[in-house]
Amino acid sequence: MNMKPRPPSAPSPDEFPEHRSSKQLKIDAAHARRQVQVMIVDARRGRTNEIIDQMQERQDRAPGQFALPFDRYPVTDLAGQRTYVLVARGQLVVDFEATRPEVDPLQVLRRLGYRPWKQAESSQQRRTAVFEGRKGPQDLAGDVRQLAKLGITAAPHLVVPLGHIIKGDDYPFATAALGDFPQAAAARRPGVPAVRVAVIDTGITPEDRTDSWLDTIVRRPDNTELLDVLPVVNGRAGDGRLDWSAGHGSFAAGIVQRVAPRCEVRAYRFTRSDGLGTDQEAAEAMLRAAHEAATDGVRLIINASIGTPAVDGVPPLALQSAVRTIVDRFPEVLIVASAGNNGSKDPMYPAAFDGVVAVGALTADLLPAPFSSHGDWVDCSCVGLGVVATFVTGTLPPVPDPSVADYTFPANSWAVWSGTSFSAPQISGLVARACLDDPKLTPRDALNALLAGRRILRDYGRVLRVLPGTPV
Repeated sequence: MNMKPRPPSAPSPDEFPEHRSSKQLKIDAAHARRQVQVMIVDARRGRTNEIIDQMQERQDRAPGQFALPFDRYPVTDLAGQRTYVLVARGQLVVDFEATRPEVDPLQVLRRLGYRPWKQAESSQQRRTAVFEGRKGPQDLAGDVRQLAKLGITAAPHLVVPLGHIIKGDDYPFATAALGDFPQAAAARRPGVPAVRVAVIDTGITPEDRTDSWLDTIVRRPDNTELLDVLPVVNGRAGDGRLDWSAGHGSFAAGIVQRVAPRCEVRAYRFTRSDGLGTDQEAAEAMLRAAHEAATDGVRLIINASIGTPAVDGVPPLALQSAVRTIVDRFPEVLIVASAGNNGSKDPMYPAAFDGVVAVGALTADLLPAPFSSHGDWVDCSCVGLGVVATFVTGTLPPVPDPSVADYTFPANSWAVWSGTSFSAPQISGLVARACLDDPKLTPRDALNALLAGRRILRDYGRVLRVLPGTPV
């Protein structure tokens, strides 16, 4: 007789304890307040521009394996405000599947001065390709319009940030360690098919922690975090400071392990240094994760704590193609993505794509976090303010900041950080845990059961409490 999967249980409020003293909580609350402030106050926009200028100069001087030269590309948001996105310099993404069949896009692109950038790393990524020319943002915009008139769907090759426009001076800060990894819980139950969470991010720390956290995550040259490689001066990499966004992937992976210590976590780095990666690179990482899970016969949740808006109504084409491929070919794979930290209703991608679970951020008392992107495209939300997870060794800020004194993370560090980037892996971990408890449960079924009957918060979807965050 076939047995229906049992619905997963919701976590109890004390299931993820945090042993922080009242003094540490006050310190963490002050740091969390600062993180919120720099993400929502328009007066800080000048500082964000300054940081992006610093990154741009570093990228222009960096050697090829570390560099991603980029430009600002002007866009208009839903409120009619002029803003910008970051695009890989002189590059377009072309969607061949959406191009009129009678048109030869390669010939047209050659005539406009473009050449293929590189062959997609994933043999499955055939629907889109990147082309490169010596073009500035305005020329790119004109070429996109011209290509559209010819029936060719193209867009600037977007740089896909990690939550913020660029995770700038909303720095993580050190907090109290939560203890050794629960080794007893880490053992997989016999006879239960493996469950994997693929963290599409900056990679995983090269540190061998002595508290056992993160040590089950396989490290390869292509998935370890680039912690301190810029600037390169006189051929020497690094300046003794963590690069921008360093530790983001290790932090997200630690959140998954906190919630689901028995699941397998696999890190996929799509970024170069300074946390910069492209639409195509993020898409290839997601496709690779899906194919590897299918080959290995494991249930898969893809966690993508990344996001970018559409440009002139066109979403990131390579990510769109990757999501469609995964939904079509691997329907049991669940994609979970952060909603973004723009504080607006502008859809962010991949979260807003059909087939992706969009996760917003709440405060510790389950109210909307003021920085969280939101709207009817958001499926669910959990605490994203003052989240505690594993971090990396090194010194911050990446560049001396007059508003923050230098501080250093020792070995086995833990940090407090805020953003929808850190809400999404809680949902990924919760789904993974439910699947581990029931071998018949698919990730999609597990999510539906976890959300069923939950309170709905307008524009933030279903409300779940997973990790407690930090009251401010």
